[in-house]
Amino acid sequence: MGGDTNSANLSDETVSSTEKVVSTKSSVFDGDCGMVASAEMGPSSIGYPEWTISITNTTEQEISAIPFYAVPCGVYGDEIAGWTSQNKLYTDTAIGAGKSDSIRYQFMEDSVKTLKLYVYSVYFADGTVWGDQDATKPTILNNGAAIEVPGQS
Repeated sequence: MGGDTNSANLSDETVSSTEKVVSTKSSVFDGDCGMVASAEMGPSSIGYPEWTISITNTTEQEISAIPFYAVPCGVYGDEIAGWTSQNKLYTDTAIGAGKSDSIRYQFMEDSVKTLKLYVYSVYFADGTVWGDQDATKPTILNNGAAIEVPGQS
């Protein structure tokens, strides 16, 4: 009987060790995404919410594309349910090594007061990629690079 107990304990320890190995597996979201960004929201010229994002490429490679995931929120910071516009937005305007660019997006929903914004992939001209362009919403929210977006009143 004593041998059976030791065997069971050894088996449990083996599973635990295996779990540790799996949890240290590298992720496509590990490391620096290769850019820094800031964003702000305000009204557009026609009164709808518009956000502007300023991006600086911090690498020695040209950035070819960046997809963003936008979670529109109301005045209390709650996600707007039933929002009609697309959450996944992107730019394919090239940003040279060490260069900066600004991009504007306009919402057609005037109840958007602030935004939770995430970068979930950065595609470089040499073909390398940080992140996952096919990531699902939970993966983006848990692993994407969050960009703070101050809201409008």
